[in-house]
Amino acid sequence: MASAVDLSENRQGEYRTQTIAMTALGLFFVILRFTARWKKGLSFGWDDYTMVLSVIFLFATCGLNLAMIHYGLGRHADVLPTQNVVMIAKLLMAFECVYCTTVGIIKVSILLMYARIFPTRNFRIASYIIGSIAVGWIIAIICVSVFQCNPIAKAWNVNLPGTCINLKGSFIGNAVPNILTDIAILSMPVHVVWGLHANLTHRLSVIALFLLGSFVVFTSAYRFSTLFEFDPTDTPWTLAKACTWCFIECSSGIISACLPTLRPLFMMISSKFSSTIDTSRANTNDFNSLAHRSGGNLVLRPPGELISKQRMQLEVSHADDASGDEVPLNSIRVQRDMTWQETTYNSSGKDV
Repeated sequence: MASAVDLSENRQGEYRTQTIAMTALGLFFVILRFTARWKKGLSFGWDDYTMVLSVIFLFATCGLNLAMIHYGLGRHADVLPTQNVVMIAKLLMAFECVYCTTVGIIKVSILLMYARIFPTRNFRIASYIIGSIAVGWIIAIICVSVFQCNPIAKAWNVNLPGTCINLKGSFIGNAVPNILTDIAILSMPVHVVWGLHANLTHRLSVIALFLLGSFVVFTSAYRFSTLFEFDPTDTPWTLAKACTWCFIECSSGIISACLPTLRPLFMMISSKFSSTIDTSRANTNDFNSLAHRSGGNLVLRPPGELISKQRMQLEVSHADDASGDEVPLNSIRVQRDMTWQETTYNSSGKDV
């Protein structure tokens, strides 16, 4: 015998909090992305502009999800007024269209970033192919969402005569190619980086940099699992978790796309931190060395007196004019030429 349903269950507050938090987190990482490129002096590319577009659609997805929650998403249909259930069904159609568009734009942004970092013909062709599949997926999902019923209004008014597709089956059907394209996009740089002439540690570190966003695949897979709970007779309750995880997937995709671009920012922060520590240690060592040479008595040296008898000049010539991009491929493919010049001075300060 099936267990009785607790009609008093209410998860609106939980879903509302998750939606707002993930919106803020996605926006935060996009701001970090642009900050990293600005601090490094890099110009913005099409991948950055499409990422801004994805954030705009993320806000639209957030607004639709919050609107559905306001009308009762996260509660059982039996405790909601009929007009609320109808409104949720109308908003759900718009939510599906905006959600798939957001996900598709994020995929295109990642592929544009790949095409910029790996400017080879074969890689560009692969990016165009997968990008075309992503765009086709967007168009297909929008068409299925809008024309799921004949007439269209039957999607929110079940009493109208007509027919509808198997909505649960369509949800599952659109999730499968979504996950497969995610895996394909994440796998694309692995083959290229693995074939570079570099030591194993360096290749693995670059691959790990691209795979930082692999958690979006897990969010997509978990969202896929929630679709099996869907019951058309209780849409506000059984689809609430899936809708919220649709939004979490969008935000996670934006974070995944931004993570590889944050390396210059992390390197800048770590270099400042390490330089502060090194300066502190150097000052301590100089102090101790000076005290030792003067027999423990600190004596101020004359301004013109040389402490060292030798001066070394190090010049590094860059063999490339790379832009210092976020992914450290230059350190793999570029050989830097180094010249070393040493000049010795006598006590009068003249060359020997």
